[in-house]
Amino acid sequence: MPFVLLILGNIATALSGLTLKCTNDYDEFMFCQLEAQNCTEYRMILQNDSWNNKQNRCTFEQCDAGPCCCSIQMTLVGGEIHTATVWKGNKTMGSKIINVIETIKPKTPTIVSVKESNRNFQVKWKTNYVPTELFSNSLNAIVTYHKKGHNEEQHSKSFKPSQLDGDYYYEILGGPLEPNTKYEVSVKSVMNNKFSDSSKEGEFTTLAVNKDKTLLDVALIISLSVAAVLISSKQSGRT
Repeated sequence: MPFVLLILGNIATALSGLTLKCTNDYDEFMFCQLEAQNCTEYRMILQNDSWNNKQNRCTFEQCDAGPCCCSIQMTLVGGEIHTATVWKGNKTMGSKIINVIETIKPKTPTIVSVKESNRNFQVKWKTNYVPTELFSNSLNAIVTYHKKGHNEEQHSKSFKPSQLDGDYYYEILGGPLEPNTKYEVSVKSVMNNKFSDSSKEGEFTTLAVNKDKTLLDVALIISLSVAAVLISSKQSGRT
């Protein structure tokens, strides 16, 4: 019987012509978006299926751009299931089942610093979760950087970041970067292929090429090459 009701609920949502998408930050907020006109005509009741008497409500408002939005501050517990029901006035427009774990969208991380170290650049950030908690340490990250004012980006693969002094970090190798150039870098958190929004960008500037040192290195290489040829010639003359 519950399966039949679930199917009917999905059909009702489809027939209403509405699309409801919800995510949560696995901390204290559920965010929902509704594809509809006249946002304030719609409201949502979120029923905790584990606690029949526990409901949360919100009224949709126009987002900055795109669909209608509403957010609910609540306690989020892994494993819990919620039923979101959209209403227009006194009419039910449809319902949707929301699994807390399956709808996690991590919080936007915050870059703490970008510092040069041995011509590489160490990016440090906070996940904005308690760093000692299991969830924070289960997040992967993707680091993206590009020359300032340019659109061509370099992306790291999704990786498990290490911690340093309570922050997470990643080292960008300076070798492939252009010298004396400003770069911008951002970070995303990743959980089960769900991506957070990008952090606010941090900046760093690569070091200028030391021309005197470069010339000295070239001269040293040439000198060593000439010495090697002379030694080889002397050894050949003795045989």
